[in-house]
Amino acid sequence: MNADFDIHIENSDAYDYRQHDLYKIEIYKDEKIFKILEPKEIAVSLDQNIKLDSIKEGKYSFVYESIFGETINKEISVDDSKTYRIAINPDLLIKKNKKSIFGNLKNSVAKLVFESRGCFHLKKDSIEIVNKENKYFIRRKNGSLKPIDKTIWAYFVKTENKIREIPENGGCTTRDEYIFYHKGISDTIHDGTCEFSVWMGLKDFIKNNKLQ
Repeated sequence: MNADFDIHIENSDAYDYRQHDLYKIEIYKDEKIFKILEPKEIAVSLDQNIKLDSIKEGKYSFVYESIFGETINKEISVDDSKTYRIAINPDLLIKKNKKSIFGNLKNSVAKLVFESRGCFHLKKDSIEIVNKENKYFIRRKNGSLKPIDKTIWAYFVKTENKIREIPENGGCTTRDEYIFYHKGISDTIHDGTCEFSVWMGLKDFIKNNKLQ
């Protein structure tokens, strides 16, 4: 029996349009190294689509490092002669940050302010989430509150989680700041990497879900 792997390097977040570099995928078969995928000499990262054929039956693991520094292990069992589509997500984040304000919001208001500074730009924007009696709302630009369901609230929680896991090191001339305000306390996360577009994805999510 022979199968095929159709490997797609793509973001798990549909609103993250940035192409993140991925430098290595280790593939294990039955816990033994099967193949190591690395960029070609002239390429800066792996191709977005990689195909492997003549795959035999067994348990396979795809191991790689996410942009958040986590080691991701995706497992799949091959037991049929078919093409297996494998999604490799460089933007995947498994760790849950215990400091999450949106995740622990109860009968209070949380505000996230975004500031971006560079050689030729200065940008500032914000969103505000409200919890009242276990119901969630977003404050619109006109000041009114729009109810949001648990799925939308969960996206905000996931986004905050990503923001809090952005690596501290970075030598980019553009500096982004994410400032969380809750109950009179502020918490600032700096991004000097130029590798993340979390705010842009969040704003597209808000626009597409008509939350403005």
